[in-house]
Amino acid sequence: MHIFKLMKRVFLIPEKVYGPQRELALHSISSSIRKEISELQVKMVGIDITERGWIQLVLEGEDAEAAKNFLNHKYGSIYGLGDLYHGLTFRGKLVEPTKFGYGLYVDIGLNSNKKDAFIPLYILRKQLLNNVQKPLRKIIDKFALIENFPLEVKIMNVNQETNDIEAELSGNQVSIFKRWLNSSSDRIIICGSTRQQARKAIIKSGHLQDILSIERLGLLEHAVVCKYGSEAPGIISEIGKFLPKVPMKGFLPKSIKAFMK
Repeated sequence: MHIFKLMKRVFLIPEKVYGPQRELALHSISSSIRKEISELQVKMVGIDITERGWIQLVLEGEDAEAAKNFLNHKYGSIYGLGDLYHGLTFRGKLVEPTKFGYGLYVDIGLNSNKKDAFIPLYILRKQLLNNVQKPLRKIIDKFALIENFPLEVKIMNVNQETNDIEAELSGNQVSIFKRWLNSSSDRIIICGSTRQQARKAIIKSGHLQDILSIERLGLLEHAVVCKYGSEAPGIISEIGKFLPKVPMKGFLPKSIKAFMK
């Protein structure tokens, strides 16, 4: 008698759930993944949240490896510390951006090591400000770099003795900021809300007519694009009433350009 042992795969995908809407977000992505792998001989037997908020999946079935590869292709992969090398790019989330004054730490999913990629202040000045000498806290404030802001980074160096990881913003990430800067529209950065709940809050606040679109940055992270002439700070004060405990910050091109001079 032939006994077939079902394959099982446990892995992380590079999306975090956190804040007051974490259960909504987990349910949403769980439903999406089940639909995406429905035609494969596999089922999702578990979904969980790691200590640092990353989503962990357990897949079981003949096509578990194929499903894992498919999901990694769509959502991206999380690497082990030993897999990192110069030039590798991937997405992470900002960690306590205002805690230090010498650079930014980006959580890239190395849960077993709890090591974050570090972007030095001089690199940020070079990439975002054309080397204009401004303090980190001002850069964070102007570029709306709030907790869990998704950033795509490029690995520059990994110290094998200390396991320190130095990085810079990827070319794609720098291009995104430049595109936002060259736009005439304010943006509202929201970290901690599903897109559906963010849209509901905008509608309830009566500001739907002031919004052009909602750009998806991550599962719980969005950039709300304001219409020309609509100012992000005023809209934030109104929609914030309907998104309690959800951090929001305005990305204001006109203010940033003045700051960079």
